[in-house]
Amino acid sequence: MNLQTTRALWALIAAVLAGSALAFDLPLDAGAARAGVATFDLFTESEALTWNTTRPNELKDFKTRDLRDDNSAPNCSSTPDNDADNPQIKITAPTVEKPLIAPIDLDLRFVPAGGAQIRPETLRICYMGLVSMDITKRITDRATVSTQGLHVSGALLPQGHHRLVILVADQRGRLARREAVFNVL
Repeated sequence: MNLQTTRALWALIAAVLAGSALAFDLPLDAGAARAGVATFDLFTESEALTWNTTRPNELKDFKTRDLRDDNSAPNCSSTPDNDADNPQIKITAPTVEKPLIAPIDLDLRFVPAGGAQIRPETLRICYMGLVSMDITKRITDRATVSTQGLHVSGALLPQGHHRLVILVADQRGRLARREAVFNVL
């Protein structure tokens, strides 16, 4: 081997090793970025800053309520009145206990209770700061919500700690509520 070939070989080995190291250092939740999936802003850094530093004009009333009586959809301040027989929301992706790197894939599974089917149109996803903001449409514009759940890829979130509340009701008006903190690096 000549000097030029040896240098090229070492450069190739270094590139392969560097690429392998990067691939192993990426969290599994950055799958959308690796797969070339189109991304979108779930919320921006300036929105998160505003929602966490601006005080609301009036306090929200966080009363316990279910949705049996008025057959309506939940809002950001809705809470279930009885967790024992309510449907559940499982977050299967991302792993919220671990630090995340955006973009992320969001995979929610709805677990019905007592034979009552989930009403997909009642889904609400809210950013919870000093001001609560309903960001549902940002996800439903890109994903179909079914009675089983939803999957959306490529959600961009700014760095920091972000608290989301996910709500959905079933046909009997019972409410599922799930809170999740996303720690984005």
